[in-house]
Amino acid sequence: MADQQNLSLRSDQQERSLRSEFREFKYKPGIDSKSDVRNALLVVATLIAAVTFQAGVNPPGGVWQEKYPKSHEALPPSGESHDAGEAVLALESISFAFFLLSNTAAFSTSGSMIGILVEGFPFYYLVRLALLLMGCTYFASIHAVLPPEAVNKVYLYTAFLLPLILVIVRHMWRRFKALCATCWSCCFNKT
Repeated sequence: MADQQNLSLRSDQQERSLRSEFREFKYKPGIDSKSDVRNALLVVATLIAAVTFQAGVNPPGGVWQEKYPKSHEALPPSGESHDAGEAVLALESISFAFFLLSNTAAFSTSGSMIGILVEGFPFYYLVRLALLLMGCTYFASIHAVLPPEAVNKVYLYTAFLLPLILVIVRHMWRRFKALCATCWSCCFNKT
C-alpha cells in the first residue's frame, strides 16, 4: 500500500515538473518582445510552408513511374489504370483527398502568416510576390500529380483560400458584433 502511494506521489511530482517545464516555454504577454514573437512565428510558418510544399510536390507513396492505360492487358497489381507521374496514393481516394486538402490548407495558411508577418520589412512586396509565385508552383505541381477524377477542384481551391475566407469571416463577425452593440445601446438604453 505504501509503495503504491509513493509511486503515485512520484508520478504526480513528475507530472507537475513536466507542466512547469512546459510553462517555461509558453508565450508571456508583456515579457516576450513582439519582435521575438514575430521571429518565432516566421520560423514556424516557414518550416510549415517548406514541409507542406515538399509533400505537395512529392506526395506520400511517390508517383507512378509507368503508364497503364485502361486497354492494357496486364494491369498492375492494384488492378487500376494510371498514367506515369500520377500520385500512387490517389488510388486510396478518401486518404488522398484528406491528405491533399489538409496539406493545401496548411500550405496556404503558413504562406498567409508569412505574408502578414513580413509587413513593414524592407522589400516585403517582393516576399509577397515570391509567396504568390510559390503558391502558383504548388498548384502546378499538384495538378501534375493529380489524376483527373481524384479530388474535386472546388474543394482544392477552397482549401487554398481557407485563410482568406477565415480572415473575411472574422472581420465580418467583428463588424456584426459592433453593429449589434450599437443597435442594442440605441434601442434599449433609452432613459
